Amino acid sequence: MDIKLIPESQVSNSDEFINFKIIIIGDSGVGKSSILKRAVKNRFDESYQATIGFEFLLMHFSVNELKIKLQIWDTCGQEMYRSLVQGFYRNTSLALIVYDISKKPSFDSLDTWLKDLRAHTDQELPIFIAGNKFDLDNERQVAYKDAKDYSLSSRTKYFTECSAKTGYHVEDIFYEAAKYLYNACKELGRNKIPSNNKLKINKDNNNENNKPKKKKCC
Repeated sequence: MDIKLIPESQVSNSDEFINFKIIIIGDSGVGKSSILKRAVKNRFDESYQATIGFEFLLMHFSVNELKIKLQIWDTCGQEMYRSLVQGFYRNTSLALIVYDISKKPSFDSLDTWLKDLRAHTDQELPIFIAGNKFDLDNERQVAYKDAKDYSLSSRTKYFTECSAKTGYHVEDIFYEAAKYLYNACKELGRNKIPSNNKLKINKDNNNENNKPKKKKCC
């Protein structure tokens, strides 16, 4: 498969992309925002500030003959906002659940996040799991094998460990997402671009405002 990340500077208003919505969920403090910023902007902020609301960034890929746009949404992880996050699952093409390998409670919460997703979305929604903060391997509380086994038993589509701080495996997550969605798109469209299906695929152009948007939780 020929897959390439298209730099923002090379994205033209005349380009046609297939648009997919991806949400990143997980407990507060696991590094969801940091993963998104590392993947899109190759940047890491040492200071922690909890996300209050929702914001998105874009990644553009060329996958074989198709151009794919990932609209990646960062969500707030605090328990008090869980109902708002549930309402945001609509029209999601793929979900990424993040936990912190140095905090066992964030791994134990995966069950809750999975049940939440499957209760409020199509049962066939593809789900990825990522264990963040691999740079804290010496403080690890979650074994790689345990997390890998959990991913397999819970029928998620992809699992990896990563580090938003160093960049380790972060970009890979979204390359894998683009490849997975490409394959699903081709299968559903029988080698054509479908206009509407379970994956919430939208054929659009790139004339939208690409700046991150925020919706306040409170």
